[in-house]
Amino acid sequence: MKKITLSLFVLFFGLIGNAQKDKVYSSLEEALKNPSEVFILSLNDKKLTEVPATITQFGNLTSLDLAGNKLSSVPESLTQLKNLTELNLSNNRFNTIPETVTRLTTLTELDFSSNNFSFLPGTIANLVNLQRLYLNNNKLNRIPDFISKLVNLTEIYFYGNLISAIPESMTKLSKLIEIGLGGNLLSTVPESITNLANLKYLALSYNRFTSLPVCVTKLANLLVLDLNGNQLTTLPENISRLTKLEELYLESNKLALLPESITQLGALTIINIKENSQLKLSPAVKKFIAGKKI
Repeated sequence: MKKITLSLFVLFFGLIGNAQKDKVYSSLEEALKNPSEVFILSLNDKKLTEVPATITQFGNLTSLDLAGNKLSSVPESLTQLKNLTELNLSNNRFNTIPETVTRLTTLTELDFSSNNFSFLPGTIANLVNLQRLYLNNNKLNRIPDFISKLVNLTEIYFYGNLISAIPESMTKLSKLIEIGLGGNLLSTVPESITNLANLKYLALSYNRFTSLPVCVTKLANLLVLDLNGNQLTTLPENISRLTKLEELYLESNKLALLPESITQLGALTIINIKENSQLKLSPAVKKFIAGKKI
């Protein structure tokens, strides 16, 4: 009986501990009352022009959200947050990623979406533990080769930039599961993309593709392929290789037909073919699509 009581005691206080770690503090004043108990701090949309100096008092902080402010720099003192794993600086006024941020080597997630920078600093390669990187809606015109040093990346997003090419170096990131490149200037992908054997999600929407590169059909584990808003007129016959594909988005292209081989995509549950005014479907393809969500 004593063992059971002790176990319940440990379980109870363990749950309390986890609850404290999951609590989101959105008031700096409230958080400063018990700094050691603050693990998640959200100061988004507070009209901040600088990072509050008192943030360094939160030695156990793991997640810091400073999105939607007016920040253009971060203090050197931010590097004192030795347990920080998630940092959100999206929707601010950064012209580049500050060197201070690139010294936060404990980070596993970094969001710099919707800022104002056109290049990435080489020091970002220091973030070797990074798993998720969000760089949407900036003015990036290229993906630098040193991105390949972020060997633990599983998700990377470049939506809404000015990127015209995917470098070979990016295809060395063998742990990648998701790539978001919608809203750029791409018209092709490197053959070496087939090295990304773990890739499950690929967004190439709203680019300049006139045909789907055959190498994409070799991504055997792909679950989602987004090709909305391009200039595709047809798909390759060997799209049937994507046997695990569950979602296929083809809206707003110039498709005239779909290959019969598309009916071999047995795992497909969603297909979007809207706004392809010239599209004519064979009876077999029409029957196949009829059973899918559109």
